[in-house]
Amino acid sequence: MPIKRFFGLFIFLGFFTQNTSAQDHKIQKLEQLYQQGYYKLVYRKAGRLLMNPAYDNNQDPLKYRQLAAQELAKNPRWAKRHALEVEWAYRQEDSANTTKQTAQQTNAQVQLLLKNAKAQLGVPYKWAGTDPSGFDCSGFTCYVFEQAAIQIPRRAVEQYAYCKPVAPTEACAGDLVFFSNGGEVNHVGLLISAKGAPKQMIHASSSIGISIVDIDVSAYWSARIVGYGRVPRN
Repeated sequence: MPIKRFFGLFIFLGFFTQNTSAQDHKIQKLEQLYQQGYYKLVYRKAGRLLMNPAYDNNQDPLKYRQLAAQELAKNPRWAKRHALEVEWAYRQEDSANTTKQTAQQTNAQVQLLLKNAKAQLGVPYKWAGTDPSGFDCSGFTCYVFEQAAIQIPRRAVEQYAYCKPVAPTEACAGDLVFFSNGGEVNHVGLLISAKGAPKQMIHASSSIGISIVDIDVSAYWSARIVGYGRVPRN
């Protein structure tokens, strides 16, 4: 590496490290002041940091300004003077709690889907079957989602149209995977593998019934994938 380029890189890294260290120190100071009960000071300092472009990708000033606003709002006079700020701070907190609850609900639904699906392992294939006496591919996915109080269309091609498309790299347990022999979608399975892991599905095989397949190592199934889809959740 040429000396000038190396020297320039060294200066850049030094500046970046120094800038990051300075940010960390100021955030630590906000934490210290907040723990000591200096809420007005935290509110002002965090506000100044929010105006600094260097903190555009740092969420901590916003967090401490919200926390300070919620404490200061316990004083009716301050809350009246800063009514919009107080409303905004609590709205942000409610939004974060709602997002967390939704994520927990979604995860619980996925676990229920997988439990219901795996409980049917070994059930035979039955054309147009929709219950544990026998399933076809889309009858199986319909049944599993219904057990989780989620309604989806009956046919595989309709399920494909109903789902939100998901990139292969984002597909995960609880998503559907669709297949075709060259025409319209004619088969569907339920993914049971985590995001980024080798793809596995549970499906109604016409030869052996409800079973698990490693899609990535199956030349037959991997060559026929049309795409992945995510069912809208309640």
